[in-house]
Amino acid sequence: MPPKPFLPATDAPCPCGTQKPLRDCCLPFINGTHNPGTAEQLMRSRYSAHTLLAIDYLWETWSPEQRLRSSKDDILDWAESCDWLGLQILATQQGGTNDDTGIVEFIALFRQQGKMHQHHEVSQFKKILGKWLYVDHQT
Repeated sequence: MPPKPFLPATDAPCPCGTQKPLRDCCLPFINGTHNPGTAEQLMRSRYSAHTLLAIDYLWETWSPEQRLRSSKDDILDWAESCDWLGLQILATQQGGTNDDTGIVEFIALFRQQGKMHQHHEVSQFKKILGKWLYVDHQT
């Protein structure tokens, strides 16, 4: 059984970088009480889910095609191997509440095995049955 994630105080700043309290930002998405309304909200909540080891949320917000390429264990191994240091959203295209597709460009900073890394990605999102899903990316 995977270790339980460390959950910071819900009034602590959200890991996604908005400076909003976690309880008012990504936590309602991760807990399943609300769905992200935009592609950027999904991206931010997926970053926060990595930091919180919320693997089920990451799995559920992947498109079925992405799920074929990995497993929950792979996601957990990756998320646990990193010390997550910050998220910077560089640009968004579409992905609003009235859109069905969106693109979010971001940089995630992390430390892995003592070395600093930045993951620069242009992520593609699609709204299916009213719910945003991560579809694919370019790095």
